[in-house]
Amino acid sequence: MKKRSNSYSPRKYFTHSMSVFFFLLCFCIVANAQININQKGGKFSDIINIIKSQSDHQFFYEDKIGDIKVGPLELHNASIEEVLNKSLAGKGVTYKVEDKVIYLSSANTNNSARSLQQKTVTIKGNVKDEAGEPLIGVAVSVKGTTIGTLTDTNGNYSITANEGDEIEFSYISYLSIKLIAKGDMTYNVVMKEDNVALDEVVVTALGIKREAKVLTYNVQELKGTELTVVKDANFINSLAGKVAGMQINQSASGIGGSARVVMRGTKSIMGNNNALYVVDGVPLYDIRGEQPENIFESPDGGDRDAFANINPEDIESLSVLSGPAAAALYGNQGANGVILITTKKGQKGLRINYANNSIFLKPFVMPEFQDTYGSRDQSFQSWGAKKTPDMSSYDPKDFFQTGYVETNSLTASFGGETNTTYVSFASTNSRGIIPNNKLNRYNLTVRNTADIIKDKLEFDFSVSYINEDNRNMMTQGQYHNPLLPIYLFPRGDDIDNYKIYETFNDVRNFKTQNWPSKYGNQGLGIENPYWTVNRKLFENKRDRYILYSALKYKALDWLNLSGRARMDNMENKFERKIHASSDLLFASETGNYMNQRMTDKQLYLDFLATADKRFGNFSLTAALGTSYFQYDQRLNSYEGHLGLVPNRFSEENINKNDPQTKVNQSGFKDNTHAIFATAQLGWKSLVFLDLTARNDWTSTLKGTSGTGVFYPSVGVSGILSDMFDMHKAQISFFKLRFSYSEVGNPPPRFITKASYELNDGNLKTETAMPFSNLKAERTKAYEVGTNMKFWGNRINLDLTYYNTDTYNQLFHFEAAPSSIYSDYYINAGKVNNWGIEASLGFNDNFGPVSYSTSVNFTLNRNKIKTLIPKGTLDPTTGTPILAEDGIDMSSTGTYRMRLTEGGTLGDIYVSTLAKDSKGNIKVDPSTGAINSDPNNWVKAGSVAPRYNFGWNNTISYKGFDLNFLVDARIGGIGVSATQALLDRHGVSKVSAIARDNGGVLVNGKRMDAEAYYAVAAGGTTGVLSEYVYSMTNVRLREASLTYTLPSKWFNHKISSLSLSLIGRNLWMIHNKAPFDPELTASTGTYFQGLDYFMQPSLRNIGFGVKVQF
Repeated sequence: MKKRSNSYSPRKYFTHSMSVFFFLLCFCIVANAQININQKGGKFSDIINIIKSQSDHQFFYEDKIGDIKVGPLELHNASIEEVLNKSLAGKGVTYKVEDKVIYLSSANTNNSARSLQQKTVTIKGNVKDEAGEPLIGVAVSVKGTTIGTLTDTNGNYSITANEGDEIEFSYISYLSIKLIAKGDMTYNVVMKEDNVALDEVVVTALGIKREAKVLTYNVQELKGTELTVVKDANFINSLAGKVAGMQINQSASGIGGSARVVMRGTKSIMGNNNALYVVDGVPLYDIRGEQPENIFESPDGGDRDAFANINPEDIESLSVLSGPAAAALYGNQGANGVILITTKKGQKGLRINYANNSIFLKPFVMPEFQDTYGSRDQSFQSWGAKKTPDMSSYDPKDFFQTGYVETNSLTASFGGETNTTYVSFASTNSRGIIPNNKLNRYNLTVRNTADIIKDKLEFDFSVSYINEDNRNMMTQGQYHNPLLPIYLFPRGDDIDNYKIYETFNDVRNFKTQNWPSKYGNQGLGIENPYWTVNRKLFENKRDRYILYSALKYKALDWLNLSGRARMDNMENKFERKIHASSDLLFASETGNYMNQRMTDKQLYLDFLATADKRFGNFSLTAALGTSYFQYDQRLNSYEGHLGLVPNRFSEENINKNDPQTKVNQSGFKDNTHAIFATAQLGWKSLVFLDLTARNDWTSTLKGTSGTGVFYPSVGVSGILSDMFDMHKAQISFFKLRFSYSEVGNPPPRFITKASYELNDGNLKTETAMPFSNLKAERTKAYEVGTNMKFWGNRINLDLTYYNTDTYNQLFHFEAAPSSIYSDYYINAGKVNNWGIEASLGFNDNFGPVSYSTSVNFTLNRNKIKTLIPKGTLDPTTGTPILAEDGIDMSSTGTYRMRLTEGGTLGDIYVSTLAKDSKGNIKVDPSTGAINSDPNNWVKAGSVAPRYNFGWNNTISYKGFDLNFLVDARIGGIGVSATQALLDRHGVSKVSAIARDNGGVLVNGKRMDAEAYYAVAAGGTTGVLSEYVYSMTNVRLREASLTYTLPSKWFNHKISSLSLSLIGRNLWMIHNKAPFDPELTASTGTYFQGLDYFMQPSLRNIGFGVKVQF
């Protein structure tokens, strides 16, 4: 008999507990949605106002019904029906409740004079906007009467009228629509925005809301719904191809990895080039882990991207400030652009939403392999004869499993006129395509917004908790990478022999790795791939707590005072467990263990006074504020080979006498104080002048002559379509804008004063030379652009030209051996970026079909204007710094990223085969051999794309919505050491074709394939000049087909139910590289464009369900 297990996993306990919590929450909400009334008598309209204030119901009635006298009424926790029955008893009034709209009518009259003469008809249908989204609360009325209704949460309506009556549809900021009732009919309405009335509001820096038409810079805004149809474990990847000026490279670590987000090109040589993330006006510090710089680095403390684990269902809107002018109010953090997130608040009434996405993962882009030729005896390479039928077949793709990502989200919004609450819970459970790779994440948020003094004092408070654990988030490289043995495995051998990756060792008395000694590690760190994924574990556990509060006081009609505070604490525990019998390069005979604990604490405080005032033809919008930001990090790490007990992974079992045992304690505390101001002066709503100023005092500049840094900006815009007599029917809106700004990038800490490192219990006396003249990096930028709309907003065009120069670049050099210092820093250099951003959109209706499309285009040109001026002296020796040949920023094997004047921040240099003066490969006439030339480094090109395109489409028809996104990257190069090693080992399709053809063409003659690839693909990475690929690619990035079921199917008990088929990376239309060019091994500036056994990109196919009550 099997015993029943009493174990209950924490994940199931947490999920079930939250389900019970939400059930009780919803029950309490419904139970408390009652009416309390104590009325001494008066008009029935007073009763109506009380019901409306305590619920989200609306009323439609004739004026004379509101004038009906009612007697005293006292009820507690009564239903709406009970209140109506008590107050209307004997009054000759009937009522009907439909979808939170209450219709009142006189029992005898009800427009009887008209009803006797005319036939009564029913008009019903659906109302949407031009994007196909249902419009909620559209007023549908019979002109000349008090008969009317509102569309429900699904955009549906139904109204009774007399034949021949005029029915009007009206909604704020939209053009009204009228029709004549001609019998019972179904009429689906698409309402168009009124460009004259429409004053679109967008979120800008510091969370300040501004009218889009008055801005002097470009802001691109996306709705939260655009991020939640085709979901990704890191929702930032859902932005790819949708925003002009933004380049997103997904991490090659698989599910949930961070993303590299660069706007308007890389600007900083040593600083951060990733965009700044801001949530509800509060900036998030970039706390990513150390990024790999070569193929020998192993995963460390894991990826701690603070933005990747946000629940996308909590996002109301997302604004992209790609230019420095838009981000100038963020001072020393604004150089790289800003992604602004506005999260959801509670709303009046009760809304409950549930969303599920279930997607399945398969490899998308992989190298091409051969299984025609086998290996020779005792050889790991596959240069043997053609395989015979009795030999085992092999396909490396069989190693990968079907991965999945399942996300569930449950949200509730409830409240009244003065107090609303928003609660959300989300779970993300996933496994990768590589065995034993997983990620689980849970998000819980509670937010309450209350008018302490109605229309005067508002308090906003939220608390969030995020729990995440992941295992084996693999990076590319030689070590701990199962893809090397999987891709290179000798053809003809049977991989199934090694799926049982461990066997009991009688001598050592525990299980050890099953891998033949004849294969060894091949000098590449190769081990049994199934051992690697199961007995070399990299595990992260993360807890994050966020508290946010804001107080807003309306001091005057034109003056608001507000303050915000946010605490964000993250605790991260990382463990590395390498079992005994792993390669001795990584562990002792008994194993290796690393335990790392890191805490990140962020505190942000600000105070802001905002004013909005008009003076005749002039308007003034201004803000004055101050902020304080503190980031505190603490790290404790203990690692080393295990002692006497094999595979007991604890700190007590680490061999403390081993010289490789490491103890590390480190930490820092950064803080920045700032004051800032912004003012916009407008004239007749035609011309606008924007001014901003910010001064930062940052701790990383302590010890220098100037800890305060000033960042200004100025912009001007004019609405030409209102200034001049233009044909409004053709040119609905036309604005020109210009701006100039100066922003920065914070310098690294610990370089202005002498600092000493304590490592392994020893004090390191060598230190960097104090840099008391350090200057903060500074970007000066200007942009000019236009925003245009044509033919009633059917076509819109946004166009921007920008030019930026980044000064005071920081360089880091090793000091001469004779110096007392280990290294030193200098300020020098200038990097320029210029480019064009363009977005073109079209939307219209063709009968029952609604179609919208948009194309975004990005061009950026990057150039290093200057590096180290000639004659610059080494401060430690007084001798000139030699940098004429360039500066190498990252290198591995025959790959280097090198900076040269006139080059770019993405230039790749590679070594070549030995060639003569005519460019022919040198062939030894006596042996026929070729050789590499390790001293000849040539520029292969730049990883930076020449252009980026995105084409987004939405087609809607009778409840169906089809969306698809095609994007393209044109230009840029990458190199593949993976392909080189596949060729060298004879397992690539190319190597098989070469053998079929009698060899490889060298100077027009055939050379033995094995001999050629032994040199051209030899060494750690091969001769990479032979493995340069264009990174141009075109793909079907996203697609979804959604059907929204009519709410009448559920008797309107369900407001909305939609079902979706979804996919990502569905079709690679064009790609010549043997890897996905959009993947990156590092989210830093360097180690880009190199493929060294990267994990394949993922094709996602699945379905989604959304329900709203």
